[in-house]
Amino acid sequence: MEMQKIDMKWCARYCREFWPEECAHILRIADDAVEQRFLFDLPWDMEQTAEAVEFAGDIDWQYMPKGDPEFIYQFNRHRYWICLGQAYALTGDEKYAACFVGQLTSWLEENPINPGTVKTTWRTIEAGIRGENWVKAMEYFRDCPVVTEEVRERFLHGLHLHGQYLLDCRVPFSDKSNWGVLENHGLFDIGAYLMEHGKDGRGGSLSAGTGLAEAGETYVAEALVRLERELAIQVMDDGVHWEQSPMYHNEVLRCVLEVLRMAKRRGISLPPALTGQARAMALADLAWMKPDRTQPCGGDSDRTDLRDVFTLAAWLLKDEELRFAGYERLDFDSVWDLGEEAALEYRSMKSKAPERLFYPMEQSGNWCLRSGWGWDGDYLHFKCGSLGGGHGHFDKLHMDLCVAGEDVLIDSGRYTYVDGSLRRQLKSSCAHNVPVVDWQEYTQCAGSWEVKGRTAPAARDWCKKGPYTFLQGSHLGYLPAGVLVNRRILSIGSRIHVIADEFYGAGTHVCGQVFHLNPAGSVELGEDGFLYRGARAETAFYRLKPSEGGGAEGMELEETPVSFHYNQLEYAPCVSLWREAPLFVSMITVAAGYEAGDPNPYTVERVPVTAPVTGRQLGDGEAEGLRIRDGRHSWLVILNHLETGADGEYIGADGHYGLGRVMVLDETEPGSRLTVLQW
Repeated sequence: MEMQKIDMKWCARYCREFWPEECAHILRIADDAVEQRFLFDLPWDMEQTAEAVEFAGDIDWQYMPKGDPEFIYQFNRHRYWICLGQAYALTGDEKYAACFVGQLTSWLEENPINPGTVKTTWRTIEAGIRGENWVKAMEYFRDCPVVTEEVRERFLHGLHLHGQYLLDCRVPFSDKSNWGVLENHGLFDIGAYLMEHGKDGRGGSLSAGTGLAEAGETYVAEALVRLERELAIQVMDDGVHWEQSPMYHNEVLRCVLEVLRMAKRRGISLPPALTGQARAMALADLAWMKPDRTQPCGGDSDRTDLRDVFTLAAWLLKDEELRFAGYERLDFDSVWDLGEEAALEYRSMKSKAPERLFYPMEQSGNWCLRSGWGWDGDYLHFKCGSLGGGHGHFDKLHMDLCVAGEDVLIDSGRYTYVDGSLRRQLKSSCAHNVPVVDWQEYTQCAGSWEVKGRTAPAARDWCKKGPYTFLQGSHLGYLPAGVLVNRRILSIGSRIHVIADEFYGAGTHVCGQVFHLNPAGSVELGEDGFLYRGARAETAFYRLKPSEGGGAEGMELEETPVSFHYNQLEYAPCVSLWREAPLFVSMITVAAGYEAGDPNPYTVERVPVTAPVTGRQLGDGEAEGLRIRDGRHSWLVILNHLETGADGEYIGADGHYGLGRVMVLDETEPGSRLTVLQW
């Protein structure tokens, strides 16, 4: 069965009309490739570059600038060959085809498989990615006279070499790593292509095609067995990839969507589990998508727009919520991959905003709260999950925060994979918005990918009642220092967040809270906290000083590195709060957001907590109370640091009492009672 052909001329007209900026970008990449100049700045280039590399003579496929092998890997994935094909379709200029043929020939001649190249140009992950990129690139040159029968034969031989290599290279590592999915989605694409093109379109066998169609069937069958096994191992029940990095979660998802796309075009039946896993992963993306439609920068991730992923997933899975999160029409790359009929169908698909505003993804340890689904929404992401392997950062208890669609609290990103002080700093706990003890790391880097001192998350809990959302997490990383750290977050609506960090143990320690702020705004320190000023949002951070004596404390503002894209670095404000005292120590910070330009409507004050049965006022180490006002409401919050029991069981303030460890009420509501969010 022959695959349905895409009308490239129609796609070119569509893209020139609706995606002119993307057309210009692709033409620049293609023109650069013709001049042997390479800059990787496509949205899903896993390792982008900020400086172009140009070859005056022959291309050195093993070239490694600045000691970063990631350039070799990105370079040898050949994503720019697709750009050459799109440029040919857009212009009809055969120079792009000639460039493709020349680079294909050069690469095949200069990159034999040997013990050296298997660590560089023939890493299995690159071989798998090339499987997709080569197949897609050749589709654009299907009827181009520059791509002769001899070139096609060499291309088929090269694909077959990749397929056999990937078939023979399976190792247990692939079962648990994103590598396995990237490898075997390429094996599937290679197999599907060979099943059709192992024989020419006129019914006769190509001299190079003898047995290739049969080999393709083998590749497809084995790829599906492996992919089903790998996804069952790697994707958690909440749809999140176990490596705890949205960037690589989406690389895996995009590979699965490519398999679904190719299978649909080729009429290949798939195990139902693959479609189910694709849907689960896409819905996890929807849950943690930020208001600006980008993925969180957790782990080794960039600030990448998710709408093209949702667009392709919505069409393949026929999902109205994913359609809501996607583009209004097929995006630039999807229309080349799917064609005219799909573009018309996508435009007519119904779109439905998700009803849920709170997503507890408990297996992976991700909780996401938002005010709505608009670009100006509020957003909180709290993380307390497993490390997630080499791409994971030391970010247990980290929180991302957006107000009115603008980043306020951010993740510092990744910047580089080259081991060194900057790589280790950006992976560290202090590069995240977390509580820390003695400014020490609870996990240590032993290289760019290896760690020492793995620790487990603990005490994860959550509750949502009406406008109140409660989140809790802990981890065991500071137990060697004799400290257990626990974070509780109480959100009132989506703009007021009580961040309560508890440090249990013995001895005197420096207990800290770290807050990394959006570099697009400014930060001002004040006596009682600090203020973030942005373009659309302002957020006041109130620190509650202890009502009892208890050691030195301070607040510091500094500039720290942040990277929103690989190989791009800037600096952003970071505020650290600290208190040195004998344990137990409680640190409470209230983050309250409002629209930029409005006066700050909030006040925050401490309230004594009492046990009405005995009449005793409880100390800070037992329970704390605070009152938050915004001019219309007055909320009373009670936090119990111990278990409910004895005269610490029925507690409260100002005539409002209840049984619970976390309680809140709106004092302006007649007859209101304390709502218990944690018993």
